[in-house]
Amino acid sequence: MKIKTLFAAILAAGLLFSGCRQDEDYVLPDLRVGTESLEFGQQSNEQTVDVTASREWLVRSKPDWVAIDPDHGPASSAPQRVTLTVLDNAGYDRSGDVVFSIGLSKAAVTVNQKGAKGAKSNGTGKLDDPYTVEGALAAVANLTWTSSTEYQATEVVYVKGIISRIAENGSFAQTGTFGNGNFYISDDGATGDKEFYCYRVLYLGNKKYTSGTDIKVGDEVIICGKLMNYRGNTPETVANEAYLYSLNGETEGGGGGGGNTGTPQGTGTQADPYNAAAANAAASTLTYTDKDNYQKSDNVYIKGKISRIAVDKNNVEQVFTAQFGNASFYISDDGSASNEFYVYRALFLGNAKWQEGNTQIKVGDEVIICGKLMNFNGKTPETVANESYIYSLNGTTEGGGGNGGGGGGGTANGTGTLTDPYNAAGAIAVASALAEGGKTATDVYVKGKICLVKYPFDATHKTATFFISDDGNASGDQFQCYSVKYLGNTDWAEGNKQVQVGDEVIVCGKLTNYQGTPETASKEAYIYSLNGVTEGGGGSGGGGGQTQISYSKVSSITAGGKYILVGVKEGKYYAATPIASDKTYGRLNGKEISVSGDKITADLAANEFTITAVNGGYEIAMPDGRKLAVDTEHDGTFQIGDSFDHTFTAELSGDLFKISHKSTGKTIYHGGGTYTNFSCASSVPADGTLLQLYLKDN
Repeated sequence: MKIKTLFAAILAAGLLFSGCRQDEDYVLPDLRVGTESLEFGQQSNEQTVDVTASREWLVRSKPDWVAIDPDHGPASSAPQRVTLTVLDNAGYDRSGDVVFSIGLSKAAVTVNQKGAKGAKSNGTGKLDDPYTVEGALAAVANLTWTSSTEYQATEVVYVKGIISRIAENGSFAQTGTFGNGNFYISDDGATGDKEFYCYRVLYLGNKKYTSGTDIKVGDEVIICGKLMNYRGNTPETVANEAYLYSLNGETEGGGGGGGNTGTPQGTGTQADPYNAAAANAAASTLTYTDKDNYQKSDNVYIKGKISRIAVDKNNVEQVFTAQFGNASFYISDDGSASNEFYVYRALFLGNAKWQEGNTQIKVGDEVIICGKLMNFNGKTPETVANESYIYSLNGTTEGGGGNGGGGGGGTANGTGTLTDPYNAAGAIAVASALAEGGKTATDVYVKGKICLVKYPFDATHKTATFFISDDGNASGDQFQCYSVKYLGNTDWAEGNKQVQVGDEVIVCGKLTNYQGTPETASKEAYIYSLNGVTEGGGGSGGGGGQTQISYSKVSSITAGGKYILVGVKEGKYYAATPIASDKTYGRLNGKEISVSGDKITADLAANEFTITAVNGGYEIAMPDGRKLAVDTEHDGTFQIGDSFDHTFTAELSGDLFKISHKSTGKTIYHGGGTYTNFSCASSVPADGTLLQLYLKDN
């Protein structure tokens, strides 16, 4: 027994000793190349380099214009001869590294090749000396980016390059109604780390693409516009603030570049108007503290040609409309997109609101603007909103034919009483006649059908914003009912009926002229009648005719069903709200709701998403039938449009659904940070949550 015990002890000690032995030090394999650089002329040619390796090796990376044979080899103490072949170089002198590798061991050969165009200058960003792509990358490298609304951008510059690749569905023809393109350019047409991203650039002539030659890889282009450094790591054009100036030498519609020196001229009088440079100079001297505290100039005159029409964040051109009666656009001395001045919300001829039938503006029109100037945010010279107008349009100085009201040429009806309410045109006329910021002395009544819901009721704000017209169509006269309360002049609450397009309403309250926009005064109007119901929302006496709908939490998807997409944050439940019908991209706002026992009981018809099965996954449609897709280039936002891929996959993770875009892998999630909206991203943030699905009960 003692012998067995002694033997076991010796064995254990031996094992302990062997377990504590240290591994031998790891030695990197030996990898050497016979030369550190090779020089080539412009023509295609080949040279060799010797590679010595103690283990199997391979070529880890190389320029696209260099071919390697062989690109891998065995261990050998003798040098192995490798042939490097370069293509013809019709561009600038170029250089790149061929990197050989054995695991962590690397050795590089720098390949330098002369080009037909000689040494490359990065350019100055002017039309006659555009930036190269390398120059554009350098120009934006140090620009700051804080958020999508706070970032530095260059002035309007020109960048020349060769299209190296086109983003998914990014050609002009593929983006459909957006009319813009998304593609990459480089100096030599090659892909890699020396590309610049042309994001949402407009077509030739700074216009939306409707027809014409589309782009392809290999095209030589000149881009004109502003540049930024998105998120501090992605050099690109500012969305919708750049355009295709030249496509393979074709500049038709591009406006030319001659005669615009940027030299201030004129004194600002009617007889001697400012040019664009002079207007910029005059406005730049004005101070700006905030939107209520800033300097304005006296009325001045500015002359120029319209170089481009401004667009909003949804890429909608800000031409004259009957709804607002104003327009926003840029002017320059010769109509080119350099040395521009921004004309913001200018009224029409005769200092009147534009009406249907009036002449519409277009790029190339010669105008004289009369009005006040400001320096918005201390860095953007422009006209003061609704305090300037087109004095002359292509030599015409007559008035616009309107009377300052109406807004859209419709017939104003009603007297504003309950028995004879205003129609949309009547409300527009009354509010437009008020001084800016003024309100009607008494409450009035306005009747119409909802043609657009901008912000539906929600439990947080308890009000809604929508537009009404006489027939419910989003054309002609539309009056904005801004931040109105619910039936009985009460706050909207969960369970109350939601407004939707087509509802007939009578709104009661005060009207105002808010910065030139006729609308109801915020929270000083309410829905008097909703589809004939005039009682309060949910109280006694029938509760306003509310419909209670129930939804049940599910763990599988029934194709064709109507679902509420739900996220949870800090113990509160939020339902996804569809993107407004006048938007083509954005996030899904979160609407706080009540959930009890895995059931929702409320009228959430406006929040229902229909999930249908398609080949390889599902499509998710909003109540108006538009289907969700994702922004393929940037995390966060959804895209709306027929040209996008709408297919999603869905899998259950616990009691939550992971719903991901099939082609990009981006996942829909709720929350993240302080937000309660729904986004999509390549990776879900740590404080974001996957979705619960609630199916509408039969």
